[in-house]
Amino acid sequence: MSYTPHRYSTQKRLQEHKESRKKAASLPLFRLFLIILTFFLIIFSLNIYNPSLVPGQLRVISLNKKKNILVLGCDEILSKTEEHGQKIWKGRSDTIAIVGCDAEKNTLNILNIPRDTKIRVPHFGLQKMNFLNSIAGPIFTKRALEKMLKIKIDSYVIVNVKGLNEIIDEVGGITIDVPQRMQYKDYSGMLFIDLVPGKQVLNGDQALGFVRFRHDALGDIGRIQRQQAFIRAAINKLWDPVTFTKLPQLGSMYEKTILTNMKTKELIKVANFARNVPKKNQSIVMLPGEFGSEDGVSYWVADQEQTRSIVRRLFYGEKIIENDEPIKIAILNASKKDNLLATKLSHRLRQYDHSIMYTQDHKSYLKTTKIYAQNGNYETALKVKKNLRNIGEIIVGNFGPPDTDVTILAGDDLVDFINKEGN
Repeated sequence: MSYTPHRYSTQKRLQEHKESRKKAASLPLFRLFLIILTFFLIIFSLNIYNPSLVPGQLRVISLNKKKNILVLGCDEILSKTEEHGQKIWKGRSDTIAIVGCDAEKNTLNILNIPRDTKIRVPHFGLQKMNFLNSIAGPIFTKRALEKMLKIKIDSYVIVNVKGLNEIIDEVGGITIDVPQRMQYKDYSGMLFIDLVPGKQVLNGDQALGFVRFRHDALGDIGRIQRQQAFIRAAINKLWDPVTFTKLPQLGSMYEKTILTNMKTKELIKVANFARNVPKKNQSIVMLPGEFGSEDGVSYWVADQEQTRSIVRRLFYGEKIIENDEPIKIAILNASKKDNLLATKLSHRLRQYDHSIMYTQDHKSYLKTTKIYAQNGNYETALKVKKNLRNIGEIIVGNFGPPDTDVTILAGDDLVDFINKEGN
């Protein structure tokens, strides 16, 4: 009987040894599991917050290739189902834009097409661009723009503007810098606009009023410039965590607000891609041209040479070759500190042989100067910025008179520099 405890003790040690070996063997597997889990969490996180760092084949919720999308905004929707079962929304498209997403270069380029752009349509003669969707829907508009601009458009999105206000309200409004006093009443169209200048959060009705307002000196061109400001504000709103918490509610509004030939997962990829493109890689440019008329009808007539140049830059990634002509500049004084800043700035820039086309006071104030590359050429705006000791933020987009190369919204950050230079 004396050996029994010893035998029991030996068995226990053997059992403990086996268990320790099992634990030792499972430890590398557990570590491997943690490494794999960490890898997938990192990839998932990067997919959401910085997809440009993720290899194309691992981008599960962001674009992994180039994609051009036609976006049409319609105030009045006429729904129709064609013979082959496809649902289309017809109606005049007051907002027309081609969105170019380049996942490889991590760039977002948008070309705004003025609604009154002149176009000749087979069997329909001379028309304004916004009428094409009324004729035969988005595919018809898409093909006309492909032919006009010599680019391939992959998909389309039609936005019911009257439903967009609900989405804006659901995400808590949108922050926009209103450039001027805006007042307008249209009882028949149920449009009531009453906005004061300055940076502010607009609710759905106010934001749509901001976009639809046309009663200023620039008419429809000013409206397009406000569309660009709205698009930039919408992209910024995508960064707001509150937007993601509202996805279930937004989903219920989706069908009555948006019609597209893209699948839902493609839309999510596009939205996630757009929200992660840095500002310096965002370009929103208007189709270059000028006002003209034919048979008493006013049109926006595209400049063919400038259009080819901008299309090559936005959708094919080519550099624009600069000419030796003076840079045409408009200056708007947005400084609260110096009401003579625009005049002083014009004197400074003329020293570099720039052509100052226009100076005026701006209706709201800015701390940081904004330099708009009107013709889509970042390098042109960069040259002007260097002449200002690199003060200011460059925006590839349109603001102010459309016949200039660069518009400067001169803010308070330029005051000390200009006054020191003048002494």
